[in-house]
Amino acid sequence: MERFLKMNNIFQNIAIGLRAIKSNPTRVFLTSLGLTIGIFTVSIITAGVSSIDKEFEKSMAYYGNDKLYVSTWPWSFNFDWWKYRNRPRIEEDNLQYITQYSQYIDDVSLRKTSWIRGSYGNTASWLQINGVYPSYQDMLSGTKIENGRFFSQNEWDLQRRVIIVGATVRDGFFDGQDPIGKTIRLGGVSFEVIGELKKQGMGMVPGGTLDNLVIMPSTTFKRILTRWGFDELVLKTRPEQMAIAKEEAEMIMRVARKLKPDEENNFAVNSADAYKQQFDSLKIAIAGVGFLVTGISLIVSAIGIMNVMFVSVKERTKEIGLRKAMGATSRNILVQFLSEAVTISIIGGLAGIILVKLLTLALASFLPVSFDLLLIFYTFLVCVFIGITAGMIPARNAASLNPIDALRHE
Repeated sequence: MERFLKMNNIFQNIAIGLRAIKSNPTRVFLTSLGLTIGIFTVSIITAGVSSIDKEFEKSMAYYGNDKLYVSTWPWSFNFDWWKYRNRPRIEEDNLQYITQYSQYIDDVSLRKTSWIRGSYGNTASWLQINGVYPSYQDMLSGTKIENGRFFSQNEWDLQRRVIIVGATVRDGFFDGQDPIGKTIRLGGVSFEVIGELKKQGMGMVPGGTLDNLVIMPSTTFKRILTRWGFDELVLKTRPEQMAIAKEEAEMIMRVARKLKPDEENNFAVNSADAYKQQFDSLKIAIAGVGFLVTGISLIVSAIGIMNVMFVSVKERTKEIGLRKAMGATSRNILVQFLSEAVTISIIGGLAGIILVKLLTLALASFLPVSFDLLLIFYTFLVCVFIGITAGMIPARNAASLNPIDALRHE
């Protein structure tokens, strides 16, 4: 019974604090505005970074977490172009060294890349062409053959004019029609479409989608279309062996290139980790700036709540004295003013959450912004913490007032 009375007393004090807030809506709005901005900022940043993470992982599926790419250029946003421009081209013969000496590479393919003007009927466009081995079918990441088939070893040996098209090429040339069996002209040469890839969508990294590509046998690419272009070796391994496979591939390439121990590599062994490391650095920078702005906003909000609570204590000194004279304890007064501070904080936080929700709904059709429900819980805890922290000193001052002095206050 005694415990019930204590709980009832606490709820009564909270109700008194809420009534005081209701009587000053303008003050509450202005006080909680800074907290609303802070919570809105941190929520947007968190939701944005989370969505970017998902889109980045989706786009990285193009490269895969089980493949290495040996090429002339490193995958980096910052490199000295003049240093790498004169490096020797990647040769197909290098694959023989890798298949002969590697213990961790399970499959290999050459990938020749160039850009050629393609046409079908009255539609023409520049297309990115990849010439690959038949084994490349098992090395596709993030997509698969959705209709038709991949070219066979026999077609590769005989240099057949067959191609597999990405979803963007299919939609641009065939306008939703089945492309299998139709003919596209590439560089003035006719090619039969034998397969199409499942749509991936645009990626966040350079070349992070197969939608814009046309894939053909590398032998056909080399004989019919062009001997020029960008060549690289695609090496498949196991995800848990990526690090050691990368070191092994580098050593084998040095042997194949006959490099001396003191000579630098004249090639690059790349993997999806290169983009991930750079992306993580960029993400940390964005999040850091956002959280700095949020931190400043929350600190200012806490100071604002504290000042408002000091003013509230000052204005209601007689009320405090009267309540104490009628039997209210210091704890009752403390709970009353703390509940006011916490409520103001929660109002500001909820307003920020509502704004974020409205914004994500508005952007849902344009950007893949997700709203984490767990964020609401964490935001609620942050608001409660700020309210308790900012309201503790004013509430303690109110609780420690002498009732006689408080009743005499003018």
